[in-house]
Amino acid sequence: MSEMVRKVNGGGLFGLGGGRKVAAIMLEPLQGEGGITPATTEFFRAARELCDETGALLMADEVQTGMGRSGEFWGYMKHGVDVDVFTTAKALGGGVPIGAMCCKERANVFAPGDHASTFGGNPLACAAGNAVMRAFAEDGLLENVRARGEQLRQGLEAIAAETGVVREVRGWGLIMGLELTEACGFKAADVVAKLLEGGMLTVPAGERVVRFVPPLVITEEEINEALSKLSEALAALKV
Repeated sequence: MSEMVRKVNGGGLFGLGGGRKVAAIMLEPLQGEGGITPATTEFFRAARELCDETGALLMADEVQTGMGRSGEFWGYMKHGVDVDVFTTAKALGGGVPIGAMCCKERANVFAPGDHASTFGGNPLACAAGNAVMRAFAEDGLLENVRARGEQLRQGLEAIAAETGVVREVRGWGLIMGLELTEACGFKAADVVAKLLEGGMLTVPAGERVVRFVPPLVITEEEINEALSKLSEALAALKV
């Protein structure tokens, strides 16, 4: 048992030495709203160990990291740790509202009719989901994510070195974050607004992180254009 597991389990959290019980641990492979912060593989492995020891389920929230965005089909694969349940949505439908939960057989407790929702099984959404899956199978989307993700990372790191206003570049594939220094004099929302003036749509992930989540079909030329616009925006804000 790892030292991390001992520390967590020391308080009886999983019922090994106390009264409380935990059915599952649910993690994001990479925090999206939390600043594009990847989980550590050590933490994921410790969580897997706890779940194996206690019978709890390890669950992954793949709404932002799933469907190839990380460069792997599911974000948890970046850690080399298997999970029992994961959820996905958004990208699964290519813009059409859809969500899904996938699980191993030991967690497959629902029979048809046990659980339902107003839009569950919507034929249009399911058709969109099937079209997205065909695109992954036939169009080489994962290969593009890996190539363009590396291009984006290198470009962001070059801009960080040139401008001196970036604390860190982090993320996977085509979900990247640019964390600004506290001393730069402006915040992520200011960068987002300046980029929007130039026709580029981004969103912040907290106060100091600009988030980049371009379409999985983005081209080399479009990445270069985005990096150019970012350089211009940061230069304008530094004045």
